[in-house]
Amino acid sequence: MFYRLFYPRQTCMLAVSHEGKSNVTVVDWMTPVSVKPPMLAVALNNKSYSLELASASKTFSVSVVPESMKEKALGAGSATGRVIDKLEEYGLKLKNSKASRAPLLDGALAWAECEVQAIFNAGDHSIVIGEVVETHFPDEEAGKTPMLFNWGNKNYFGLGRDWKEKKEEDMRLMVVKQEAAKEEKKEEGKKEEKKEEKKESEKKETPASEKKESSDKKEEKKEEKKDSEKKEENKKEKESSAPAPKEESKKSS
Repeated sequence: MFYRLFYPRQTCMLAVSHEGKSNVTVVDWMTPVSVKPPMLAVALNNKSYSLELASASKTFSVSVVPESMKEKALGAGSATGRVIDKLEEYGLKLKNSKASRAPLLDGALAWAECEVQAIFNAGDHSIVIGEVVETHFPDEEAGKTPMLFNWGNKNYFGLGRDWKEKKEEDMRLMVVKQEAAKEEKKEEGKKEEKKEEKKESEKKETPASEKKESSDKKEEKKEEKKDSEKKEENKKEKESSAPAPKEESKKSS
């Protein structure tokens, strides 16, 4: 359906009363349409109980609701006030307004009191034009998260932190990461320095085992040299003590 292209949208709730009957409903199709005078338009289904009461009372209010009212909004937007009392069923409360007969939804983040100026038919919905006669922005509600509705998965959800707050936190995280990277680099540098120092130390100092091995080899060479010299001496002595060979006398023929 084409209208899903325009979701998610801010979730507002409309409250209306007439001759002792009250009702609340979710209005996603709501938009400001004029600054001077301040006016807004709300699209209500032609079969809507809220449309019937607004047409009769000529007044209504629109509330910006917080994320904490998710379950209540889901219930109020899915049921009809002709069958059940939504206020009682979903634990919703209304309070008196200041400038009009329109009730205000308790627990909302902000309210706009409206007086009906015109109602136009628009297919299966009617466009209710309301002039905003009073607005309220309670200080105690400041900073709370408003709610959006996504038709695709029929789910309500809250807005995230504002861009400035997120940017500041991202900057803090970036600084923390940079400092951590610097510390890690320093530690790696220290480890490399220790490795180099160890190498230099190993070059300068010969281990005791190597010294012993070197000394043993020198002794072995000395012994080998002595043995070789002794063998040479014995050989010479044998040669000098051996009798000279006798010359055979020639026989006279």
